Amino acid sequence: MEKIKKAIQEVYEMLKNREVNPSGSFDNVGRFWGREEEFLKNIRTPSRAFPYSHMAALRTKKYVNFIAKKFKCSNKEMILKHL
Repeated sequence: MEKIKKAIQEVYEMLKNREVNPSGSFDNVGRFWGREEEFLKNIRTPSRAFPYSHMAALRTKKYVNFIAKKFKCSNKEMILKHL
């Protein structure tokens, strides 16, 4: 259990420091759309006023925990694979 907590913290730090990026794409007006719809269902949709609302949500520790549980990850590499 301690190993996965450490892995989650490391991946969170990597996202926070922009060493890795969450999965998603930009549209023609520069809005970022994340690919993890199940996690993003309660997050504000990107707009011209808030183009990075999905990206901000996908850089949180809550998201890393969600990915680790959803895919039953046991180490940092597995978590990174599913981002």
